[in-house]
Amino acid sequence: MSERDREPTSSSQATGDDGGERSTTDASNQPRDPSRRRALSIGVGVLGGGLAAVPLIPALGYLVYPLSNTITSAGDDFIEVGGRAQFGPTVPIKVDLFADRKDAWSVTRQVKIGSCWVLEREGELKAFSTVCPHLGCAIDFDAEASVFRCPCHRSEFDLDGAPAFGPSPRALDTLEIKQESELVAIRYRRFRQNIREKVEV
Repeated sequence: MSERDREPTSSSQATGDDGGERSTTDASNQPRDPSRRRALSIGVGVLGGGLAAVPLIPALGYLVYPLSNTITSAGDDFIEVGGRAQFGPTVPIKVDLFADRKDAWSVTRQVKIGSCWVLEREGELKAFSTVCPHLGCAIDFDAEASVFRCPCHRSEFDLDGAPAFGPSPRALDTLEIKQESELVAIRYRRFRQNIREKVEV
């Protein structure tokens, strides 16, 4: 046999030291490092998640708005209750107060937010909240006795709102009132109960 015949042929296999055949696969066909593939997948996932979150930012702001802002309000402005001529000095007139109520994302039109008694005293109009300063019951007017009376715990108040009998710790709570062009308007407020001081809540 000639020397040429004994030269190894180009093949995918070669003889090893032990006489067996071993693979001579090209290095370019070796599997890639799995850790690099995993890191690449994680990076792509993070980037995709960030892009998907961008449209959610305005929505999240909309949802958390009530947590950082006043979500319920009503009666902040003066509310017209009628003409000046209807209010006299001896018999108080009960008026209901209505205003738009804002609650979180909704607005309810013309909701009753409270009531008050209105009458004239020494030439000036007075508005008394119907909420008893004691424990919050609704104050009525006893026309025969000419006094304001709480039906729950029997507190009584004179026409000036001063306490005359019972456990109420203070006089009836007055509300801010104004008159423009013969129209009377009142600003409604609520106050803490069962304390001597008039403290708005």
